[in-house]
Amino acid sequence: MDPISMNNYNMSNLLRISGLATGLDTDSIVKQLIRAASIPLDRLEQQKQWYQWQQEDLRDINSQLLSLRDNNVFALTLQGTFLAKTVSSNSAIATATATSSAVNGTYTINVAQLAQPAYRTSGQLSITDPNAALNQTGTIVLNNVSIAVTSTDSLNSIIAKINNAGAGVTASYDTNLKTIFLVSTTTGSSAKIDFSGSDSNGWNILNNTLMINVGTTVGTDSYVAYGKNSQFTLNNGTTVYSESTNNFTLLGLNITLTGTGTTTLTVSTDVDKIYNSIKNFVDTYNDVITKINTKLTEKRYYDYPPLTSEQKQAMKDSDITLWEQKARSGDLANDETLMRIYYSMRNVVSSTVSGVGSLSSIGITTGQWYEGGKLYIDETKLRDAIANNLDEVMKIFSGVYQTDSNGNTTLVTPGIAQNLYDTLNSGIDAITQKAGSTTQLYDSSFIGNRIREIDDRIVQMQEYLNNLEQRYYAQFTQLEMYVSQMNSQSAWLSQQIGVMGK
Repeated sequence: MDPISMNNYNMSNLLRISGLATGLDTDSIVKQLIRAASIPLDRLEQQKQWYQWQQEDLRDINSQLLSLRDNNVFALTLQGTFLAKTVSSNSAIATATATSSAVNGTYTINVAQLAQPAYRTSGQLSITDPNAALNQTGTIVLNNVSIAVTSTDSLNSIIAKINNAGAGVTASYDTNLKTIFLVSTTTGSSAKIDFSGSDSNGWNILNNTLMINVGTTVGTDSYVAYGKNSQFTLNNGTTVYSESTNNFTLLGLNITLTGTGTTTLTVSTDVDKIYNSIKNFVDTYNDVITKINTKLTEKRYYDYPPLTSEQKQAMKDSDITLWEQKARSGDLANDETLMRIYYSMRNVVSSTVSGVGSLSSIGITTGQWYEGGKLYIDETKLRDAIANNLDEVMKIFSGVYQTDSNGNTTLVTPGIAQNLYDTLNSGIDAITQKAGSTTQLYDSSFIGNRIREIDDRIVQMQEYLNNLEQRYYAQFTQLEMYVSQMNSQSAWLSQQIGVMGK
């Protein structure tokens, strides 16, 4: 491929006389000359590609470091992660989840009554078409909210008005039973369905047309239906609790009542959840540390430089892929920035929290030296530590805190997770300074600046080659003109000699 077109030169159209007088293949000669002069340009393109590969691989590693920090390590800096609880119970009576303040143990709950909403139903209506106008007017007042009924209203439109009134009541009509069902949107003794404020026409519509019978005593008050509170005892069996809902929090337990009767709520450490949080961290850490170690120790193939565009034109796609695998290999071998991050991470996870212990003391150890710092979990030992020595596990990861007389809590000794979080922050910043970030509007990183410098040199080199090509063609054009003149003179002399010889 022509190196000039390959490098997108902006060529001006020249009057080129190609070999008419000299018989030279001018285009071929100029192409070869420019090809030789383009070698520095090829090297610039290859150098740029090399930096771009480094930039891509460093940014990829940075994404993994970010994920490790935000999705795994951060959670382990929090004590709440290690205070996860699980609660077992008879779900037909009650279910519960535990907050971090819940104390492990067994709680007996006896449910005498569930919280209920207020209910009302009508009698069986004689209305045949719920969409037909009732031809009645009046004002129905529901829970102090006025609902105007006009002569064009049907049963269904009245029900829709009730539902849209914001009175805290939902109405529905069963066409098979021909019955209206009313239920309050909340539960508890304060929930109510109260039509007592309706005017005489409204009462007539309610009592005679809709057959809701508001003129009778419902519950403890005339014309009002009330909901019910839940009634239950917890632990001692003597203190009766009354809640307006079936969902409430007591003793650090988020309890949901589902039926009446007695059950136990057994609160214990959620070993599985805590173990999985640690295991997910170890798995992600291993992925990152293995990736970094692989890039640091990757072999560099100096005989496989990045391909130029012209070289790619002459190769099959499969051959290009194989070549670039080796050409790209070792782009971060012994990279100083990665090396510092790599050893800092390893130092943190192998450190000891003063007065507490290390990861190895709870069953997390480093593999063989040739595995590059990979961590391994002794599942039995770690689960045992979580179940029986949770405070140690928590302090190793989250650190040691101290509470003063005023109740203020201070971190005295950082844990491994906190130290690793800080190390990852520093590493992420270092890589960003070197390779930039896809989120930056302007890449001022070291590699970004180098790529821009190379781009400037490429533009200069392209201009130089463009001018050089024009000069070559100008020179060959001049040569053609000289040779053409000489040929003309030679032909004239030959003609004159021929005339004189006659």
